Amino acid sequence: MIVAAIFALLTFPAVAQDVVDATTMNNKVMAGYQGWFRTPDDRSGNQGWAHLFNAATPSPEKLAFDIWPDMSELSKAEEYIVPGFSYSDKSPAYLYSAQNPKTVLRHFQWMKTYGIDGVWLSEFCGHFPGAGGERDAPNVQRIMENVRKAATATGRTWAFMWDMSGFGPKLSKQQVFDIIINQWKKMVDDGITGDTRYLHQNGKPVLLLWGFFPNRPASQPDYMTAVLDSLLAPGKYQATLVGGVDPNWRSLGTPEFQAMLMRMQAIQPWSVGRRIKDPATGYDVQNTSLWEGDIAKCKVNHVVFIPVFNAGTNVAGPPPVPPKTPTVPRRMGNYLWEQFVKASKIGGINSAFIAMFDEINEGTQIMKIDIHPPIQAPFLTYDGATGDYYLRLVGAGAKLLKTGNPITPILPVSPFDEGNYYRLVNTSSNELLGHTEWQIIYEPSGYYRLVSKNSNGKLTFEENSEWHFEWDGTGSCQLISKRTGKKLGLNGQYEENPPAGTDHWMILPD
Repeated sequence: MIVAAIFALLTFPAVAQDVVDATTMNNKVMAGYQGWFRTPDDRSGNQGWAHLFNAATPSPEKLAFDIWPDMSELSKAEEYIVPGFSYSDKSPAYLYSAQNPKTVLRHFQWMKTYGIDGVWLSEFCGHFPGAGGERDAPNVQRIMENVRKAATATGRTWAFMWDMSGFGPKLSKQQVFDIIINQWKKMVDDGITGDTRYLHQNGKPVLLLWGFFPNRPASQPDYMTAVLDSLLAPGKYQATLVGGVDPNWRSLGTPEFQAMLMRMQAIQPWSVGRRIKDPATGYDVQNTSLWEGDIAKCKVNHVVFIPVFNAGTNVAGPPPVPPKTPTVPRRMGNYLWEQFVKASKIGGINSAFIAMFDEINEGTQIMKIDIHPPIQAPFLTYDGATGDYYLRLVGAGAKLLKTGNPITPILPVSPFDEGNYYRLVNTSSNELLGHTEWQIIYEPSGYYRLVSKNSNGKLTFEENSEWHFEWDGTGSCQLISKRTGKKLGLNGQYEENPPAGTDHWMILPD
């Protein structure tokens, strides 16, 4: 009954919160936003395909991303044609640029529709004055203005996420101090952090400083103590500080390093790629084993713990072209959902950082993608799920996390479009299940019913009509009977232990 009630509560489309409370970090599920995708024709002065192709001329061999974004809702003014890339019907393929304010606004409209509170805007400190990368500053400024206006238009909130990864050994302590502090003072003086949509905590604007890693010299106390002293000093420029930290900050960081982190108001241990093998299944799962210890130390020091959730990852390009399976498989949303479940079990967690909204070049994106991408390369998709599946899943998780409702391992939303039909193809024989297409109906219990397009009848063996889909990270799944535990194998044979490799099915949408 509880599962059914929660399932009903999360039925989409949901009624989105019109205006997010930007005065507190509490009860916030926000996504990281890179905004670094550009095209030669976006009027930014950029002559290349930033973070998209490793060459001026697009080609499959020079791909730097492996998931094609959904362009179907974008207007003509947001489309930038990609030479040499097309769809199966020979129509030309397009990409977007975050330099275009219309597209950033559209992304924020998606966030509002699906119940995501806003973004942490990623900016690299290496692009700030004095850091050597100032030539890119106008483009970074334009993205920031796009985000700012989009947050205002949609009632979302946002805050800076300043990435310190570019701070190398050639920069002195004084240079690091000046780069961060001068940029922060400029943002305050220009009224950016005073914006009503800019995230605040206890009346102070929030700043996420990312990259506190025990092996990075520029993030050690001898570099950063003066920076924190300045940012935390009472007065006009005082900030609420959030630290983006190594997940092993307690075990690898010196006592001085840990004490420095505990001066901040919140920490976010980075999670992307930090997976372990589940001994029970052999699947890659997120390593959440450190969270309880982190929370205990944070609680003693009155620091807020904000976990970082991610859906999986795959760092694309340079060549060869994208692989067919990700570095960390998503397992049809289960990899991500298990992190929501863990947070619920621990209790007391009502905020999370989602890594990331738009990062199609590292495979962490949750935004809408094209499930029928161009044919020139083996682009990754969501393995049969709808292009908005991860927006729906994050929105469902955010609602449960913020309201304190229990989060169970059962996915709260279906990956599939119940109004569509799907081909179930055996990975061993390449045969189509039942020589027909199937409607996939998801039940609140977490099981599926399959309805034949030809006969309108259910897929039934021995009076069983409900199925568990077991996703193991291969991009395909096993169909397992709810009643008997038997699996579907070659030609739809119904067996307890089908021959190895014959019991996996790809789910392909029309």
